[in-house]
Amino acid sequence: MSTSILHRAGKRHAYIVFVDESGFMLAPLRRRTWAPRGCTPIIKISEPHGRISVIGAITISPQRRHFSFYFQLSADNINLRGDSVMKFIEKVRHKVRGPITLLWDQIPIHRAKPVTDYFARHRRLVVEAFPPYAPELNPVDNVWSYVKYNRLPNYTPRNLHEPTRTASTNNSGVLSPAESAGFAKIFFPPHRA
Repeated sequence: MSTSILHRAGKRHAYIVFVDESGFMLAPLRRRTWAPRGCTPIIKISEPHGRISVIGAITISPQRRHFSFYFQLSADNINLRGDSVMKFIEKVRHKVRGPITLLWDQIPIHRAKPVTDYFARHRRLVVEAFPPYAPELNPVDNVWSYVKYNRLPNYTPRNLHEPTRTASTNNSGVLSPAESAGFAKIFFPPHRA
């Protein structure tokens, strides 16, 4: 992330908000497993093409002291669209209640008419795009990677409602407070004068 983006956001006393989307297939990401020799484990999947799309945001307060993670799941087998992205940004905007500098990639749904119309109506939202083909710059992408490769490998839900229910009832969202603090330190080390 460019220091000029941080500088401009600092002048506005704006929250830094990273946004990214991902998808989770019902078919598990297979990791190592154990089975007796000669007994190959078989994973049964009820809906091999079932998927859940998710959008998430990491928000960082203007003083860089408060860090939050918000996410929203789409309905079963429904892709995110411009209107769903716009509604999620609206929810995040109501949570932080201040000027926002939003950083995200350049995928087409970020330029959809409902999204561009929304930004035209809300001038306190400044949008900065990451360079193309640079997902490593967005910390939300690392959250999705962490969830897929560390929380969900070998997880085989019976149907799409099970992971949705699990995520919705988890009070801390995807990350525990300790994990949130760890992510904050990785991406935003303490400022040295």
